[in-house]
Amino acid sequence: MRFVAVDELKPGMIVGRKIINKRRNAMIEKGITLNEKKIEHLISNGYLGAYIVDDFSETVEIQETADEKTIEKGIDAVSDANIGSIVEVASDLVKDISKLKRISVDMLDLRSFDDYTYHHSVNVAIYAVAVATRMRLPEERIQELAVAALCHDLGKSKIDPNIINKKGRLEDEEFELIKKHPQLGYDILYKSFNISSPARQAVLCHHENENGSGYPNGMVGDEIPLYAKIIHAVDVYDALTSRRPYKGPYSPADALEYVQNGVNILFDAKVVEAMKSVIPAYPPGMDVTLSTGEKAVVTAHTNNALRPRVKIYDSGKEVDLAMNPKYSNVFIIDSGFYKEEEEASESGVEKLNEDRGKEREAKKVVLIVDDNKTSILQTRAALGTKYDIVELDSGIACLNYIKVKGVPDLLIMDIDMPVISGMDTVEKLRERDYKDLNVIFLTAIASKEMVMRCRKAGAKDYILKPVSPVYLRERAEIAMDKNLDRE
Repeated sequence: MRFVAVDELKPGMIVGRKIINKRRNAMIEKGITLNEKKIEHLISNGYLGAYIVDDFSETVEIQETADEKTIEKGIDAVSDANIGSIVEVASDLVKDISKLKRISVDMLDLRSFDDYTYHHSVNVAIYAVAVATRMRLPEERIQELAVAALCHDLGKSKIDPNIINKKGRLEDEEFELIKKHPQLGYDILYKSFNISSPARQAVLCHHENENGSGYPNGMVGDEIPLYAKIIHAVDVYDALTSRRPYKGPYSPADALEYVQNGVNILFDAKVVEAMKSVIPAYPPGMDVTLSTGEKAVVTAHTNNALRPRVKIYDSGKEVDLAMNPKYSNVFIIDSGFYKEEEEASESGVEKLNEDRGKEREAKKVVLIVDDNKTSILQTRAALGTKYDIVELDSGIACLNYIKVKGVPDLLIMDIDMPVISGMDTVEKLRERDYKDLNVIFLTAIASKEMVMRCRKAGAKDYILKPVSPVYLRERAEIAMDKNLDRE
């Protein structure tokens, strides 16, 4: 069995894993032969693709983390906000995962746009239970966590669905409504006698960041409950790997890289370490491209998460990238169906995003200010060709540029610079009434005091050098467009 991207599905392919949907008449059963109509259904509803069976992929080893019926029951329970049923599903998930010999969430997810919120909550619960099991939490605590994870987005049921599913840019007041969903979820659960206080607190705090930049209460580090830390990290991971009407998906490897780069800024280090051991960077069944140019499908895990066993399409040869000496210098350079949004074909989600594409025809201006030329070059390379980039080497040059040229869409600012520091520069800009300037501090300075000063200066983000391109690109997008951070 292997995963085939939606735009590569062909009539005659046989479905190897049931595609679950809240609307029972929209399900595609295992063993069904795909035709044009079914493929169009998958495209128009935003599915990433489907698992198919063929002779080539018969050796692929894929583990089902949770029972199919448990997942279906979970989707129903969350969509109906049935607390009693949610508690039962949480127990079933814990039992399913506790039976596994190897804790690993192998399956790429299959869900539609209209099923996203419910399926997402079940996914988050599965990931959370797997992470907590790896962290060796007691079973009763994992049960509480599973309940909280299933309930973490219940508050969204109190928000206008047109805002939740809006394809275009969120207005400020709409985004403020979205940010209320943790409190709304907490309020719903407060009236339920069978939901523990720790589970309720996890729902309330699942958008809190390690550095205090989260919401609703701006909690820092150890102030944030462990359940909330776990839900926060896996919630972001699942959102990144999902296709939504307003954004394309990340590959599992890129999503894990993003989470890793957010350690001690957004996410707890111990939680992320556990995540990396239970969520594979390259799940079995995924198509990949090797640095040799060869196309292959991942067949199984190895002891190295970044070097799985693969089967090469042209030769049919199976290779263990972790052990085969002939492939010691060969690595995976691409994971198949995940493409940059601007390179994607005009189908499915791209058609739905046509109106957003028009908004982005004019390139946004990103101003990079750093006295280190190498650092500027690295930042420019990480951002790619999507933006008009202006490079400056001092705070004074930045002040003069903005005075003459106006406010850029984003200012990426180093802190430690001679004459006038990046922090002093931004504070002066705020004094000059540039209130709407989006600022990211990209710096090697790591201190709680500096983070708090950045927050006071109204910075959108605080990122430590060195930073991965994946993380910087996503944080830059979010800084300029809060619509992308609505989860």
